[in-house]
Amino acid sequence: MIDINTMSVLIVDDMKSMRLSIRNMFKQLQLGSNIRHAENGKEALKMLSEVHIDMAVIDWNMPVMNGIELLTKIRNTKEIRDMPVIMITAEAERDIVLNVAETDIDAYLLKPLTMKSLEEKVKIVIYSANNPDKATIHLRNARTFEETGDIEKAIEETRLALQERPKASRILRNLGLLYQKINNDNMTEKCLQKAVAVNREDDVSRFLLVDFYLRKNDLLNALNYYEQARVLGSQIISKGVEIGERLIEKGMSSQALDIFTRLMRISKDTVSIRDNVINICMQNGEYGYVKELLTNLVAEQPERVDLKLKAAQLYTKLNEPEKALEFYENINSIAKIDRDLTAEEFIDVKLKLARAYIQKKKPFIVEDYLKQILKIDPQHAIALELRRNNG
Repeated sequence: MIDINTMSVLIVDDMKSMRLSIRNMFKQLQLGSNIRHAENGKEALKMLSEVHIDMAVIDWNMPVMNGIELLTKIRNTKEIRDMPVIMITAEAERDIVLNVAETDIDAYLLKPLTMKSLEEKVKIVIYSANNPDKATIHLRNARTFEETGDIEKAIEETRLALQERPKASRILRNLGLLYQKINNDNMTEKCLQKAVAVNREDDVSRFLLVDFYLRKNDLLNALNYYEQARVLGSQIISKGVEIGERLIEKGMSSQALDIFTRLMRISKDTVSIRDNVINICMQNGEYGYVKELLTNLVAEQPERVDLKLKAAQLYTKLNEPEKALEFYENINSIAKIDRDLTAEEFIDVKLKLARAYIQKKKPFIVEDYLKQILKIDPQHAIALELRRNNG
């Protein structure tokens, strides 16, 4: 049982003024007697491993480790997973917090905080922690059975919890995941679909359905649930890339390229996403789509030899030999073995240049490139053959 007057509270916020403000509210309300602070999720986790905390008040938007990441760590750590958590969020972030955390948070508070709202939430959360309802008890029983490997019993307890809260999407999701453990695909699909149906905010279940359909190679259903998702942080980027790659491999290039375009528009790490998209499209022959992307990326990062090598390869595929030669010459002038290119890649660049200048009937330049190759590999068969034929 948690004594609301003497409990220990951890306030996690990167802003010192906010930490002190919340601390003062607790003191004035006479809630808790031991108030601790942490500046971010990483610091909070360390503190939670060292001292006993009865309740945490966590800000959503923090550097190093944000509130959702911290909440996930807490719920996945056996010793502290049942600790009450109140999440603090701005109105603009509300959908994100509800969407990702759903019932993992015990309550949330919108900024700006007031004494009244804080008092109400804390009292509700502590009462619920001290007096868990039937659904919570069944879910904890289910968790225990699952941890001991008795999935059938875990399913039974989760079904009892669902009877108490028939429209709780997280319980439906948990039930679906339990059925997945015993390879009951039919029930897994039904439970996850129902979770989405009863709670349109539940993108967690949507993404589980995306994974489910990807495993079944049902790309249309995977794409359908992916496109319904509204917010889910970095997962929407990584999952979108995976779906796009699978679509493009199946010949559904139009849908794949639409996804890639949207991802590049919403991603904060635009260089990384463009790198991934370029690689996927190059491997699958979508050279036209890559052309502008790669040209822009080379212009932004002229020091990257790997991009210039891809550009040279791209223009070769596009039957633009002069443009390809321009890139190969640039690579040749700046690249070093082991720093920018492997010995094999370095030799390949020299071969491409040698062949290009054979076509241009410039034997002295050809000889220079062949000498460079043979200096690295004196027995290189192709270079020796080109030398013999170089008039």
